[in-house]
Amino acid sequence: MNESSGPAAVFVEALEERGFEIVTVSPHAGELPESPDGYAAILSGGGTADTHQTDEHPWLGHEVALLREALERGVPTMGLCLGAQLLTEAAGGTVYRCDPAEVGWFEVASGPEAAGDPVMGSLPPTFRAMQWHLYACEVPRSAVELARNSACIQAFRIGEAAWATQFHIETTRDILTLWADMAPDELERYGYDRARYDAELDRYGPAHEAIGRDMAGRFAEVALRELQTV
Repeated sequence: MNESSGPAAVFVEALEERGFEIVTVSPHAGELPESPDGYAAILSGGGTADTHQTDEHPWLGHEVALLREALERGVPTMGLCLGAQLLTEAAGGTVYRCDPAEVGWFEVASGPEAAGDPVMGSLPPTFRAMQWHLYACEVPRSAVELARNSACIQAFRIGEAAWATQFHIETTRDILTLWADMAPDELERYGYDRARYDAELDRYGPAHEAIGRDMAGRFAEVALRELQTV
């Protein structure tokens, strides 16, 4: 994971339900493995760092290299927000400043390629997704776009075994409540007082978490099938 306050909760639970042992590492503490050897799948989560901050956070370059090797080897990988941006750079795409930034609940539309996708095949045509990002992905031509909105691409697949979402589909209500507790000033800056934040969490959160759990289950099944073929 890239931030202790942002565990990929629903993905971790789905993998554990299928018998996977979860190894949580902190990039900030120098715990990233040198290669994906020995790992059946990789979750690269969100974080407060940005991909251009390699001088301040040298581990970003290490994680990009790890994700690049995972892509080359076909290791099932899921990138979430910052993880999506790191996966983009690993695949040869670029990350740019998103204008406007997205903080809060925003509508997302799934694309025509999503319906047949093994991980995102159950995405609704449109849905509200939790966003908290200042940067966005310009994916390489080899990527398959699976969802977007007026701000940026929101979900994509690279190769046959790597997926990413710019929105925070990995979260639960408890995680989103914790984020509001941790960053009230930032929420206010983007027009969210706590009453509005809590009301929209009540309104959109249950459906959002259901989408996330379906996506996580599908990803875990991909990882399980891949493991069984080894």
